[in-house]
Amino acid sequence: MKPILAQECHSCSGEEARVEVAGDFLAARSCVCRTACTICRGQGFVFSRGDDGYDRCAPCSCAALGERLTAFNRARLPAHYLTATLPSFETRRRSQQIREALTRANRFVNEYLAGQRGIVFSGPCGTGKTHLSVSVLRRLTLRRGVSSRFIEFKHLIAELREGFVDPKRAPALMGPLVAVPVLVIDELGKGTQREWEQDVLDELVSRRYNAQRTTLFTTNFRLREPEAGRDDLRARIGERIVSRLTQMCDFCEVEGDDYRVLTAQGRR
Repeated sequence: MKPILAQECHSCSGEEARVEVAGDFLAARSCVCRTACTICRGQGFVFSRGDDGYDRCAPCSCAALGERLTAFNRARLPAHYLTATLPSFETRRRSQQIREALTRANRFVNEYLAGQRGIVFSGPCGTGKTHLSVSVLRRLTLRRGVSSRFIEFKHLIAELREGFVDPKRAPALMGPLVAVPVLVIDELGKGTQREWEQDVLDELVSRRYNAQRTTLFTTNFRLREPEAGRDDLRARIGERIVSRLTQMCDFCEVEGDDYRVLTAQGRR
């Protein structure tokens, strides 16, 4: 039987991976379209003899899939977004800004280089900001093996609070979030805004900026003038952090109707 090529597989659409829910997060495993490698016969490495007559062991080219799966599984993408991909982002009957946001997300993953500017997706609830950010990480990990991490703002603060209380633990908690090449912080500014929360966020953002790491954010708050029901982002996280964000990210307004409401009303 002729093997199914990944780009022809309807199950994985070329990702070579099956994504499924594993507890609170998404997990990926090799798709059935991936047949055993005829080069290494599934061992993951090959031997070759150099000009000096010594045999050498090197990773097989098929091992790259394992690296991409590992990158995806370490990203900790939320289970709710099992079907979230860039192609599945719905734009029918939606605003021009939302369609442009999808274009920006596609351009970001297609042109991604280590250390490039990130994006702040800003807009009201239900416009697809988290869908876009999850889809970006899914594409970067499964297609390119880029190490990434997704974390919701309130969970970020909860994790880093331990380092604020016990300085000895701070490096172990902050270090991985600084080091990861691409980090998404979802729901920036959500919840109560205590002074120590701004301090730890300021440290994380500043260290990632100085290390030239790429960071993406989603937020319900506006950078420009506030409107009814939406506060100014500066009032939530402080002028200093907003200033740093403008240096390391492009702002993308995602304005439009709540897609969850549109779906519930049968207006898709």
